[in-house]
Amino acid sequence: MTKRFKELDPTALSPAQKQVFDAIASGPRKTVPYIYHLLLGSAELAEKSQALGVFCRYGTEFTPRQSELAILVVARHWDAVYEWSVHVHEARKAGLPETVIAALEKDEEPVFEDADDALIYRFAKTYFATNDVPDDLFAQAQARFGEKAVVELAGLLGYYSMLAICLRIYRVPPQGEA
Repeated sequence: MTKRFKELDPTALSPAQKQVFDAIASGPRKTVPYIYHLLLGSAELAEKSQALGVFCRYGTEFTPRQSELAILVVARHWDAVYEWSVHVHEARKAGLPETVIAALEKDEEPVFEDADDALIYRFAKTYFATNDVPDDLFAQAQARFGEKAVVELAGLLGYYSMLAICLRIYRVPPQGEA
């Protein structure tokens, strides 16, 4: 299989790329993840997607643990090994139980101690399995989290799916294996 991904050399970036690269590195991530090495092929796409990413990861109504749970469901759905390798570490830091992580990694349904985590998992997993969220599940999510949070959850699933698709197309390896 042909290798498609290459890590960027920060000294070889155009001025537009360098501006976005530096903005990402100085933001809440404190690093420039591989996905942005890829997206910086279009400085405009990288700039806009990283701003959305900061919101989806750090600015929604969900706790870091809840966000990381949803991101791991996305990564597993798309079999995005890089996305999984980054976010499994973040999920552990955010307190997602190891039993849940292990079940997700095996593509098995986790046993949840937290009802909110279970609802987020069911919402995301159901969507990816059926390309829909049934009315009763949607109503449960709306009742528990509110309209704003459900919109944000849908956006989070979409944003990380976009990243996963790019990661898969460019065959980005797990973190640390470029």
